[in-house]
Amino acid sequence: GARGPWQSVGLCCAPPADSTGTHSLYTTYHGYEVMFHVSTMLPFTPRNPQQLLRKRHIGNDIVTIVFQEPGARPFSPRALRSHFQHIFIVVRVHEPCTPHTAYSVAVVRPEETPPFGPALAAGQRFLGGAGLRPFLLAKAINGENAAARGGRLG
Repeated sequence: GARGPWQSVGLCCAPPADSTGTHSLYTTYHGYEVMFHVSTMLPFTPRNPQQLLRKRHIGNDIVTIVFQEPGARPFSPRALRSHFQHIFIVVRVHEPCTPHTAYSVAVVRPEETPPFGPALAAGQRFLGGAGLRPFLLAKAINGENAAARGGRLG
């Protein structure tokens, strides 16, 4: 099973001949079913710099969660071009693999997408990942709903 704040996420299998890959992360949250397109779990095509099999899934998602390790350059939504991606939730780990591990979260949304909860206090950190899973799931679900209300989807 998964570790850390994602303990209740299950592993799901797809048909072996499917070009979408063989595994994904899936969970339920307050009656919603959530499937994650994890870039490293999607098909990799050697000698193909475009990696279209990966891009077609992630590029069609409305909400994208980006995990960053310490020292990573700041994330820019402009690095990903898509008509569908509206919400970026950026999670950065601090002091990983120590008793002081914490996660900070930043959210980017277009101006026409209304604000959505749960609220995030300035400088808020999730110590040891406590509370991170339900926060991210609620934020992602509410973000997708807010993007639909913003009128640019469909």
